[in-house]
Amino acid sequence: MNSFMILILFLVGLASSAVAPGTGECSAYTQQIDCLNSGYCKWNGSSCVLYTSNQDCYRIDEIGACRANGKYESLCMPLDLLNIEYKNVCGITTTIDYNFVRYPIVTTGYPHFSISGLTLAQLKVAKPQINFLFQVLTVNIQIAPNKELQDILDLYKEYEVTFQNVTVHPYYLEKCLFQTLQNLRDDTQPLSSTDKQNTLTKFWSIVQVYQKKMAFYSKHYQTNYYFLNFAQTTFSRLYITIEGQDHTTSLTWVKYQRNGYIQAVSYTPKLFGINDALTDVVYINVIAEDGISFINIENMEIIYTQTTGTLTNISRQLKFISDKTQIPHTFSSSLTSTPCDEIERTCKFTLPSPLIDSQFIFYIQK
Repeated sequence: MNSFMILILFLVGLASSAVAPGTGECSAYTQQIDCLNSGYCKWNGSSCVLYTSNQDCYRIDEIGACRANGKYESLCMPLDLLNIEYKNVCGITTTIDYNFVRYPIVTTGYPHFSISGLTLAQLKVAKPQINFLFQVLTVNIQIAPNKELQDILDLYKEYEVTFQNVTVHPYYLEKCLFQTLQNLRDDTQPLSSTDKQNTLTKFWSIVQVYQKKMAFYSKHYQTNYYFLNFAQTTFSRLYITIEGQDHTTSLTWVKYQRNGYIQAVSYTPKLFGINDALTDVVYINVIAEDGISFINIENMEIIYTQTTGTLTNISRQLKFISDKTQIPHTFSSSLTSTPCDEIERTCKFTLPSPLIDSQFIFYIQK
């Protein structure tokens, strides 16, 4: 046997003895970067270890770890349908849970200065100039520790007027918002209730920037990011529908005294510590065409529609949230539906007519 054949046999043997993806011991990785690059191990600060709770299944990037002989074969399930938009390949079940969709994390850039090296403080000073907006957008929200995340949100607020420019697409504010929620949800460092509340307060301040922009950007607009969704329509359409996982939430109305807009922001409830929800949490903002709050909307109803499965014909509770900056949210009051229609798979709630508040936030209980 010549040396070439020996080399081939050696390489074949080496390949056949290699550990399959997702099956090796995490302790084999002694460096943090190698540990994280495995796609199924976590770094605890000094060593590489396995996740131990199925609540962490959504963090796994290597599907081999969830299949037969994988390190999580008894803890997690491989997803039936993989989407190129998100990183998820494993879950508690074989179906993606919108509460835990993970967008790919861009590791280029830094959370404390722009791609050109301008610090957050320098960018704040430069805010009157729209040509600095690109630099703001290169600051990395996804990898920011909470302190830097809050500073970045402050920076976006400083650029409020610049974001209103007609040449700036609303996607850049949407991206800031869904990346902020993903960062807050997936942060492995313990956060105080104060840090969480401060982050959410700043998150909602950027939502206000976004809503101001939408009032002048487009009459009708809708976009979905699984765990965070946006919609806007005119009073003249008489309805708005927001899609969630296996359900839709619609608002209908009959009369209005001026032209204006209904704006909706919805998000998955588990992000905010709500575990008894049938729907997403929905935040409604009603404004006249000039952007001023408006309440002269009559005969508004909220309609829940279940798009899969069965729905029993019992009455449901709609809970209004009084403080959306808290985790978990705090509540103010509730509203009872008429008995749900098990044939149409809908539940209806009637709001006071005309509206009492131009802004309200709610979800429907299971």
